[in-house]
Parts: sequence; C-alpha cells; structure tokens
Amino acid sequence: MRHWIGRRVVVQRHDGTKSSVEGILKIWDSVQERLVLAPGDVVVPFHAIAKIERADHSPSLNSIGYKINHSIQFDNAVYFGSHVMVWRGNSLAAYQAILTAHDAETVTLSDGTRLRKDEYIFVVRSLRGRV
Repeated sequence: MRHWIGRRVVVQRHDGTKSSVEGILKIWDSVQERLVLAPGDVVVPFHAIAKIERADHSPSLNSIGYKINHSIQFDNAVYFGSHVMVWRGNSLAAYQAILTAHDAETVTLSDGTRLRKDEYIFVVRSLRGRV
C-alpha cells in the first residue's frame, strides 16, 4: 500500500459501525500498524480496516506533475498559483500547497510555512482548463 501514498483513498472501517473515511493517504506505518489520512491527520489502525480502495481523482487536477528544480519553475508555480505536492523523503508533507514566494534557499507556502529547498521535493500539478 505504500505505492498509494499521496493518492486519494476510501477506507471502509469495521470497528463498531461500518463507516467510510476518505482522504489522501499520508502515512502508511507498518511498525505502529496504522495509516494516516489528510486532511486532518485522521489515524486509522490496521485492525479497524475492512477495505481500502482508490477514490476517483479530482477532475480539475492533472494527474501528471513534474519536480521543480529551477528558479524559473518556482517563479511560474508562484505566478500561476499551481497546486504543489511537497515531499520530505518518502513522506508527503503537503498535498495541495500553493507557493507564494521563494528565494535561493527557501519556499514560502500560502499558509506562511517556510521550507528549505534542499530538504523537500516540490512536485507541481497544473489545473485543467485554468490559466
């Protein structure tokens, strides 16, 4: 299931009532036997999972993205307000962040968070039909 990290999933639970939780799979923790869904960091223990399915992708986001490496790419992501996935190693730090500024070493997200470019990977995903 680690290959689904960063993707929208539906988790059907069987602890008490049969309920479903939908979100972006943020963490698959085999050691603590749990998964974490975003937004809201919803924790679901493995023993409470009846079924996991991939949810439909949002029709407005392109499924193909590219890693931002150059200053002009960061400039364009800021200018166009592109949705950016932020990764730290194999962990998804932000699914749909919007960049508001950048300099040679850092990136500023729309929520004011500043991240170092050398510690994170930024993958831009454009919106279909928007300029």
